[in-house]
Parts: sequence; structure tokens; C-alpha cells
Amino acid sequence: MEDSKKSTFRAGAFVYVEGDEDSDEIFIVESGEIGLSSNNKNIKKYKDIVKTGEVFGFTSSLCKRPRMESAIAQRDSVIITLKRDKFIQLLLDNPKVAIKIINYFADELRAYNDMMFTLDHAETDLFSDEIKLFHLGEYYLNSNQYPHARHIFNRYLDQHPHGINAESARKHLNHIAAVGGRFAQEPEKNGIYRTFSDKQIIFAEFEKGDELYIIKEGRVKISKNRNDEEILLSVIRDGDIFGELAIVSNKPRNATATSWGTTTLIAIEKDTLFSVLEKTPAIINKIFMAISQRIWFTYIRLESRVYTRPITRIYAFLENKLLEDRISLKSTNPVTLNFGIDELIRMTGVSASSPGAPMDLLLDDSNLSFNFGQIVIDNPSVLSTKARFYRSRDHIAVSGDEEQAAHREHRYAPPPAEQAPHSKTSAEPAEIASSAPVEATPADDDEGLAIPSQDIPFDFD
Repeated sequence: MEDSKKSTFRAGAFVYVEGDEDSDEIFIVESGEIGLSSNNKNIKKYKDIVKTGEVFGFTSSLCKRPRMESAIAQRDSVIITLKRDKFIQLLLDNPKVAIKIINYFADELRAYNDMMFTLDHAETDLFSDEIKLFHLGEYYLNSNQYPHARHIFNRYLDQHPHGINAESARKHLNHIAAVGGRFAQEPEKNGIYRTFSDKQIIFAEFEKGDELYIIKEGRVKISKNRNDEEILLSVIRDGDIFGELAIVSNKPRNATATSWGTTTLIAIEKDTLFSVLEKTPAIINKIFMAISQRIWFTYIRLESRVYTRPITRIYAFLENKLLEDRISLKSTNPVTLNFGIDELIRMTGVSASSPGAPMDLLLDDSNLSFNFGQIVIDNPSVLSTKARFYRSRDHIAVSGDEEQAAHREHRYAPPPAEQAPHSKTSAEPAEIASSAPVEATPADDDEGLAIPSQDIPFDFD
């Protein structure tokens, strides 16, 4: 199969459809205009129009996940299609372009992250990162996690020596020194290697960062703190990259990283990132995989949180969890999720004290079984069908009795016979060329960051 081709998409034609599991291709607009849209209209896409010289479809492709949105030609458009491996090779050959995409990724992830964590806590945006960092230190201090508190107050004073809470931070450090005992303050350093002891903070949310890390050995817990509750985002392992966002976007850390057991990291400083990419271009692929996957995870979790009705949020979350675990929504094989119904209610933002009808509907679903700390989905394709059913009704106001009746009516509804999840009929593109060299004029770019190989344009401005 050829690495690239050029096709015409007539106005209204679909380049790809939200939920498509085949995401091996990345697209460049040679001429025309492509619209990006999601079935969930409550989410504002970070970028919804792609113009001449711009690239789209790369987030899902680089992390090898289903499409996050549908791409539709707004007018007759000529599109260059690249296979994933070809696109990555172009970036390996052009570190400056790679840096530009990393910055785009960083801004996109932060946009979705901000949307996710301000859904229920908009008041947190009233505070500066300086104040948030100090409050995070107080959270750990009040919960007697002295090593974490000391790390944060030290970072606060390093970065805000004359800040409004500087004197309070010094008092807290004196208190920790008096009652907290001995703690490992800094990791052991050996050249580019950093070794952290168990449960030691590598960096904290809201502190400034100047290093990214590759895990040589061990595990790292990534978490956020909201309303005095620590929210676990992920646990990453050998070979994974983290901390890259702060050093490419000049913004504070957006999560806290803590060692899980003794952990050895390779540290790459911000000032040396470009030279490292030039000398070791394979790291580019790791960074792209890490950031694109985080964007994808954050987006689909956000997608399940913004529906109006709790039952829609729950089924959308379960469907998205299958996608996260790389379970095809066409599968008919049973799947076990390692969390219980109480955790499900909490993770979807449904009130734990009065879930009401959603709990009854869940227990009435014969496709779901609830064990201690586990949920079993007997048939993923049936769950996906029910999730689409609730999405389609989310904007309709119904009573509890009507919802129960609709749920029972839809209880055994079979999945569509030959239709992928979220799919719509797409118009076939008219082929212009399949193997001929691509001839295109690079987009204007003050930095000179157009991809030179085959003169493919690239512009995110």
C-alpha cells in the first residue's frame, strides 16, 4: 500500500467519521476547507476548521485510537493522505516541525483539561497558579503528608520568594521540620539519571517545570487535586515519557507526578530538548504517542461528562472506557471492568447520595453485572447501542417513568448490522493520484517550519 495519495472530497463528503476504528491515516489540506465536528455538541472543539496547509486526524492516528470527531469537506477540497509511519518519518527528519506539533498538542490538551476540571468547580479559575500551588501544599500539610508539603512549599519559595504567601510557606516549613522527621528532599542524581524513593514527589501541579522524564525503571503515579480530593489519572511505567507539556508550553505543571516504589528516570532539560531531538529523533515518536494518547483520553472522558442527564453520562462513560481499554465496540465478547458501581457513579459526576433513577436503570440492564469492585459487560456492542440511544435522547426532557419505559423498550435492542459506532454514510472521494509525487506549495511560516520532504505544507497558525 502506498505511503501517500491525493484525493478530492466534494462538499459535504466525509473524510472520516467519529468512532472509526481504522485510524492509520493522517491528512493534509492541499486546497479547500475541512470541518471537524463531534456528535456531542456540548464540547467546543479545540479546532473545528482546517484550512489549506493544515494537518488533521493526527491525534487519533498517532495514539492508534478511534477517531475523536468527524471530518467533513466544507467545500470541494483536495486532501493529501499519509500513512502514520510516513508522517512520523517526516517528523523524525524535521525536529523543528516536531516541536511545533508538540506545542500544538500541549495547548490542545490544556484546553480539554481545563474544560474537564472546571465543569463542577469553576471557582478554581478565580485563583492564580501561585495561590493554587500554595493551597496544594496546605492540603498535603493538613493531611500530614509532610514530604509532599515540604516539596511544594520549597518550590513555592523558589518560584515566588516574595509571593503573598511566602511568609506562611516559611512558617509551614519550620513546622514540618519540627514535627515531620527526616525525609528525602531531593532525588539522587547521576548524570542524566534521577532516582526517587517510594512516594516521593517528582513535580507538583502548578509548579514551573524545566525537565521532561523518561522512566528507565519503576512506576510513576499521575494525579490531580480538586476540592481536597486526590484524583488518580494514570500510572505509567518503564519507557513512558511524562512532564513534556510544561517544558514545551512555558506553563506550569498540570498534574502531580509521584514515584511508586523506587524509580529511576532519565531527565531531559528544556534548554537541551531540541538538541536531544536532533541527536535522538526516536524520542519524538515517544513524545507524540504520550501526548496524543493523553489528549484522546481527556477528550473522551470530557465527552462523557458534559451530557445533561446522569444516565447518558454513565452509559457514555462505560462506552468510552471500552475504547480506552482497546475493546472494539463491535465486539460481542464479555468484558470485565475493574471498578464497582459506586466508583462508576463517582467517576461520572453523578451525586452519590441520590443517584435515583440512574441506579435503577443500571441494575435493570441485563447486559450489565455488578460484583464487588467489578462491572461485567456481557456484550459491548449492545452497550454501545444503548449509549447511542441515550445520547440521542439527552436533550429531551422526560420523566423518570418515561425513562424507565424507554429503557425497557430498548433493553434488548440489537446493534446496527453493519454500521460502525457513531458512523454516518460518507461520500467516496474522487481519486486524483495515488502514487505520483505530491506537488504542493508550502504554507507561509515565519519560523520556516514547513515540512520540506515532498514540499508538504504544514501550518497551525
